[in-house]
Amino acid sequence: MKRIRIRKQMTITWSKMVGLLLGACVTGQTFAQEDGRKPNIVVIIADDLGYADLGSYGNKIIKTPHIDDLARQGVSFTNAYAGASVCSPSRGTLFTGLHTGHARIRGNMTRQGGVEGLKGDQTVRRPNLLPQDSTIANVLSNNGYMTTLINKWHVDGFDTAAHPLNRGFQEFHGWLVREDRSHNHYPTIRYHNTEEHIITENLDNKRGSHATDIATDEAVEFILRKKEKPFFLLLTYNAPHTPLDVKSLDPYTDIDLPANDKAYAALITHMDEGIGRVLKAVDDAGISDNTVFIFASDNGGSREAKLSQLKQNGHLRGAKAQLYEGGLRVPLIIKMPDETNAGSTSNFPAYFPDLFSTIVDISKSKTTLQTDGISLVSEIIKPNSLNPGQRYLYWEQYPRQGIAQAVRWGDWKLIRQNTDAPYELYNLRADDAEQHNVADKHPYIVEQLSGYLKEAHVPSDLW
Repeated sequence: MKRIRIRKQMTITWSKMVGLLLGACVTGQTFAQEDGRKPNIVVIIADDLGYADLGSYGNKIIKTPHIDDLARQGVSFTNAYAGASVCSPSRGTLFTGLHTGHARIRGNMTRQGGVEGLKGDQTVRRPNLLPQDSTIANVLSNNGYMTTLINKWHVDGFDTAAHPLNRGFQEFHGWLVREDRSHNHYPTIRYHNTEEHIITENLDNKRGSHATDIATDEAVEFILRKKEKPFFLLLTYNAPHTPLDVKSLDPYTDIDLPANDKAYAALITHMDEGIGRVLKAVDDAGISDNTVFIFASDNGGSREAKLSQLKQNGHLRGAKAQLYEGGLRVPLIIKMPDETNAGSTSNFPAYFPDLFSTIVDISKSKTTLQTDGISLVSEIIKPNSLNPGQRYLYWEQYPRQGIAQAVRWGDWKLIRQNTDAPYELYNLRADDAEQHNVADKHPYIVEQLSGYLKEAHVPSDLW
């Protein structure tokens, strides 16, 4: 495997990066089985799960024993970030390995272009991945993997052609944006590949089949059916996204919590139970010694849940749809088959584009795609050893006018809420709650990081 290191990122333009960032791996060491088998890869993504919602990340109320077990068997990243602070662009960075300054999808809605459709009663335009946007599923399917997506896709917008089967996945069970009856906790429509199926148990406002159970059942069935061939399973739960429609309030029924807090906690614990079933299916299939697990959330916890006591994002400032840590920082757990460094934590700053490169590295796949990520395999092998060097993490998003941007470089994070807004600078080592804007005290750092904001952004005609 090639060893690639970018020493002076500030001087490298996007055009010069072409070909350089093939997985952008900074490790010469990769996972490999002695018998040459390709590892199965299971990626599980929660929806609007906060940084502090898991027991393994310090939560004392919400019960997540199976995810906590995963953390005890793997490496937990304490400085991990989603690709964006809202759903579609964040998932887009995971699929393509490109940060939001280079990616096709940079927001849930576009200002122009895209495809027009309805969100409730409002007419909106949504972006979507195009045929020329290669995904991690394309890479893996070209390298001998069976690729399957279960549940949430959300990079299709209203384009009927932007289907998972047209973007690298060989099998799909889940919901699509254009059919609003398909994307809630009690859907009445479910897609199996391209076929639309009616969920009779949920017709007439009945609540017979919860989306968490449906997705888990599909994942378990897939694992047991495809255990003989290397597979990539992307399982993307709805939980704990609003509305807080729960199957049961257990085990929180008798706990002294407000109603929304109980429902939110119950959604997470229900998802955790589903993940436990997926882990058991891998064991039952006899493939746990050849399966990698990656768990994360698509962005920070959302204020739409209207919680009173639970602090989704802990002490972090902000929430979903914001560029502060509460909107971007997420739990990330990676478990290797041999439980390399089980129970360890890593403070290396990582984000979704890195997962693309990490999966390429783990699977020993070949690709000529360029990405904005680096492989995290060496960091898993030896936590807290990977030197970020001059690398930075970048995000952008779009308010009604202008553009908001953020960049993290080392311990520093620079935010600009709009093109005419003042810069905010935070030292995350000393102040990860982002309470003290020190831009006036460090003009040189502001100048350097503002240069990264300019460098990382490639204009898009969609915005």
